[in-house]
Amino acid sequence: MMSTPAAPASFHHRLVKTRIIATMGPACEDAQTIRQLILEGVDVFRLNFAHGSHEWLEEVLHKIRAISADLKIPVGVLGDLSGPKIRLGQIPGGELRCGERDTVRFIRGREADSPQDLTCTYENLISDVDTGDRILLADGTVGLMVTGKADDDLSVTCVVTEPGVVRSKQGVNLPGVVLSTSCITPKDEVDLAWALEHQLDFIGLSFVRSADDIIQLKSMIRQHGSDSQPIVVAKIEKTEAIADLERILEATDAVMVARGDLGVEAEISRVPIMQKEIIRRCNQERIPVITATQMLDSMTINDLPTRAEVSDVANAVIDGTDAVMLSGETAIGEHPADCVRMMQKIVHDVAPLVIGRGVEDPHTHESRRANPVTEAVSLGATVVADKLKADLIVVATDSGRTALALSGRRGRVPILAVAHRQDIVRRLCLYWGVTSIQSTLVRQSADALLQFVVQWGLDNHILKSGQKIIVVGHTNWLGDDHDLLMVHVVP
Repeated sequence: MMSTPAAPASFHHRLVKTRIIATMGPACEDAQTIRQLILEGVDVFRLNFAHGSHEWLEEVLHKIRAISADLKIPVGVLGDLSGPKIRLGQIPGGELRCGERDTVRFIRGREADSPQDLTCTYENLISDVDTGDRILLADGTVGLMVTGKADDDLSVTCVVTEPGVVRSKQGVNLPGVVLSTSCITPKDEVDLAWALEHQLDFIGLSFVRSADDIIQLKSMIRQHGSDSQPIVVAKIEKTEAIADLERILEATDAVMVARGDLGVEAEISRVPIMQKEIIRRCNQERIPVITATQMLDSMTINDLPTRAEVSDVANAVIDGTDAVMLSGETAIGEHPADCVRMMQKIVHDVAPLVIGRGVEDPHTHESRRANPVTEAVSLGATVVADKLKADLIVVATDSGRTALALSGRRGRVPILAVAHRQDIVRRLCLYWGVTSIQSTLVRQSADALLQFVVQWGLDNHILKSGQKIIVVGHTNWLGDDHDLLMVHVVP
């Protein structure tokens, strides 16, 4: 019987439901902290291309993969492209206090002589905006309205509608304005090439406006000719994306509800409604969905989150999100491991409220469905596991599609997906309720796979004698394609 070396005693927590994503940064870049974050429950690490050189990212990626291999706990890596994020240029004196009804100008170029003249990183802003358009600064805390454009197209005049202080390099949002620039910037193209060369598992596309942006990104990935095709994550953070949501869901592999910029672009009071609707539609379409931004924001500096933050995380889980994401909490916060531990506790305690709330939509896109027989077997496995009070569902998978089908059922019994390719194992780290491991035995025989899984479960204190396992998979073990559903009692 094949044996797998025992993992740390805390490995049993990996049989979790909702997945956790942590953003890398200065607060968690050392090997010891990365190891601790994985043990506390991180399933995917996010590399933010808006911050950090390729040299730094490569060093961090090497640590993540080495520690993951050492712990024998698979983790995925998400490369988050910056997109056309607009920022203010340098303000003379560093900041500008904007009083209500004050007049300011945006001018072309990167330097301004007057404090009332603002510059930004997006040269076409002056061409793209029209009289009556809104311009939001500093995460939406300061609002301007365009009142006029110069005849020479070198500046626009704005009146302050929401007063406040703006500082150099802060973000600029143009809600409702159709930008003339591509969603994928030249910097994104360079970062994408790096991500594909280093075989990242997920690619996040920022500021998606339409399905065409996703189609363009996937075309660029295919042209690169990489052996491993990453999962594309559409970040929903603009109102244009909400308007084209149906087509975006047809084109993308996964979705992120990026509530930061979405809360600036749209009315902030509507963000919870949009979040719930996006998650509902993703569940229907069997698309993994991530909920992100300020989930435990106060823990960036505090030991504990607010009660409102705990409720926010819990409600996202109850709504059906596959994953919750930590941003500044782990990247620059004072307590990165504590944040993950708290997130893990919240999603664990809320999990029983999600069980059995899977959505079966007959209109789910064919590319996300297994063949009809496998679909029926996966449904049967969930029912049988529940009726028999089984302790584990084991799925043998080549592409991860059967595991996705089981994940969508939102069943009570944990799912162990066994794949022969490491890249598939890492991608499965985003699926709700799925724990993934690698083994070439998945392609040999049912007996060999079963022996491997039982020994793995015993070694890692997940299984014990007398417990029931449900094995399901689409295989060619007997020379022809077969769909298998088997019940096994651990001896």
